[in-house]
Amino acid sequence: MRVPYGWLQELVPVSFPVDDIADRLTMAGFEVEETVKVDGETVMDAHVNANRGDALSMVGIAREVAALTDSHVNHPVIQVSENGPDVQGLAKVIVEAPDLCPRYSARVIQGITIGPSPDWVQRRLNEVGIRPISNVVDATNYVMMELGQPLHAFDLDTLADHTIVVRRAREGEPFTTLDGIERVLTNNMLVIADAKRPVALAGIMGGENTEVTAQTKNLLLESASFDRTSIRKTARANTLSTESSYRFERIVDPGGTVRALDRVVQLIVEWSGGAAATGIIDVAQPLVLTRIIPLSVDRVNAVLGTQIPREVISSALSGLELGVREESEDLLQATIPSFRPDLLEEMDLIEEVARIYGYQNIPTTVPGNIIRAAQQAPELAFEDNARDLLASAGLFETVSYSLIDYQILDAMQLPDDAEERTEIVALRNPKSEDFTHLRPSMMVSMLNYLHENARRSIEDVQVFEIGRTFRNTGGGLRFNYAHAAHSAKEDMRVQAADVLPLERRTAGIALMGRPWTTRWGGGDSEVDFYWLKGILEQFLTDLSVIDVHFLPTTHPSLHPGRTAEIRSGNQVVGIFGEVHPRAAKNFDLPRRAFLAELSLDALMDVAGAERPLPSLSDKPAVGRDLAFLVKASVPADRIQAIITAAAGPLCEAVSLFDVYQGKNIPEDSRSLAYRFTFRDLERTLTSEEVDAAMELVRKALVDEAGAVLR
Repeated sequence: MRVPYGWLQELVPVSFPVDDIADRLTMAGFEVEETVKVDGETVMDAHVNANRGDALSMVGIAREVAALTDSHVNHPVIQVSENGPDVQGLAKVIVEAPDLCPRYSARVIQGITIGPSPDWVQRRLNEVGIRPISNVVDATNYVMMELGQPLHAFDLDTLADHTIVVRRAREGEPFTTLDGIERVLTNNMLVIADAKRPVALAGIMGGENTEVTAQTKNLLLESASFDRTSIRKTARANTLSTESSYRFERIVDPGGTVRALDRVVQLIVEWSGGAAATGIIDVAQPLVLTRIIPLSVDRVNAVLGTQIPREVISSALSGLELGVREESEDLLQATIPSFRPDLLEEMDLIEEVARIYGYQNIPTTVPGNIIRAAQQAPELAFEDNARDLLASAGLFETVSYSLIDYQILDAMQLPDDAEERTEIVALRNPKSEDFTHLRPSMMVSMLNYLHENARRSIEDVQVFEIGRTFRNTGGGLRFNYAHAAHSAKEDMRVQAADVLPLERRTAGIALMGRPWTTRWGGGDSEVDFYWLKGILEQFLTDLSVIDVHFLPTTHPSLHPGRTAEIRSGNQVVGIFGEVHPRAAKNFDLPRRAFLAELSLDALMDVAGAERPLPSLSDKPAVGRDLAFLVKASVPADRIQAIITAAAGPLCEAVSLFDVYQGKNIPEDSRSLAYRFTFRDLERTLTSEEVDAAMELVRKALVDEAGAVLR
């Protein structure tokens, strides 16, 4: 906003140099970009924050300067001589959209003479960047710049039935604004109409059909309060920004409409003659124009780290024309006027005190208490650790959208009753047909990643991703939300408590093609089920997850017979396997691919177990080998458990070193060979003791696994 220094000095009796005033405003939160000369007058260009619509006027800036210089504001003296007939017999105002227009005030002046405004007015309008037009239009612009209230003058004789109707536009309704452009309106735009047609875009620009011309004799003057969201949307939809809309999009004091109306009538009668009708038309909804906020002096000083006396705090707020009453030594009551809707709570008042007292006057102090370094949340620390471990396994991290296209579930071969479908979370207002749902599984992202790489002829892929998956299971937190805009009632809504989707912290792994360890040498080996299993085993070991088992399972997107779930004890922590051939075809994968999905929430519950350190002994170990046939359907985990239980405490280690299927072996069987290591920490074992332990193992394998010893 342009601020002529001479005009400012009339409102605030200060003698500070303009550069000093500019510095004070800057330190109080107003960015003064430059100070220039316009027709010999010094003008400051001040940037006003969006929440400070009260400062988009000369009186508003003067209020700030007065508070910063311990002065006062010389408000314009407003006097209206009502010499005309009763306004109720001359015009009528009907507000059909009170949600978008909480207050509409109007006055009528008869018998005016259109001409130029006084030279000093034209000079001031030029200084603030507004082109002078006529005494009537210049008066409305002058008062807008002086008080911050946009106004509009209608030629009363062009208004059908001398009636103003504030309503929503009709869909497709045409309207030509003062700039000569015909615009097609929609039913969410607010218009000022007469009994037959629109005559203005509310709060933005008037129309050609009722503009003030050289022949105008009678005026209807508008001073209103409009919904700022409606004004902003209408202005943007019509690519139309004016000084009026700029103010309405921020805040215009609903309590100041009549004062501004009286001021403009005073000036028009003075500059163009005529008689002001008696009375005002004021159609208003119930308005709360003031509110009271308690302010603790101790709280001010505790927040700011100061020792500001109560009198200084009271003076700072009073200088901003807030009502201040002292309730006690510590407590003040601040009455907030309608032109400061941004002040809502005690902390807002503390900020005002800091601005006026001066940030530069607040001392720099060492905190009284030792500030501890912020600690990372355990969940985030676990994620970071998991990320580092997967990267150390030679995997590259990816980050993908958590939004997916629902059709991808068809490519994954998920049946209608699959949990990924029945529990999927749909967006209420998707922005694209490609992103309509939240991903229910990390496999969705991994398969899509493999597909996108294959499309670009990249067939060697080893990646992982850590992110969130979502299920509509009712297991999320309950969230009671309400959104209310101060001046946008269409946005005010209070909805019942909703149940948020359940978010799961998940890690996904995807492998395809040659592993990174073979690429330099040009080897032909490719990743397989056991390559992925090895990565998972090392990952779980590094996380200190104990009692890990891999058990056969099924999944619609994974190959039957080449899919396993991962358990720690009785808790399932993940699943992995080869991509089903049909799913691989749907995603155009050129090679066999393998996926894993791990629940980080479940892993965090079981990770970090203390592992006993192996005891060291100088006693020799005794080794034995054992080979046997067993049905191929018997899981390896089952064999390992039987051996471990039967071998007893003297068995230090058991490892599988050979698996054979083929010639001389039944088709439904396989030959397994295990190596045993026995040791006693205190003495040397005898052959008889080791043979006895091995005999127990043989018997257990025959009885419990149906093994045939070789």
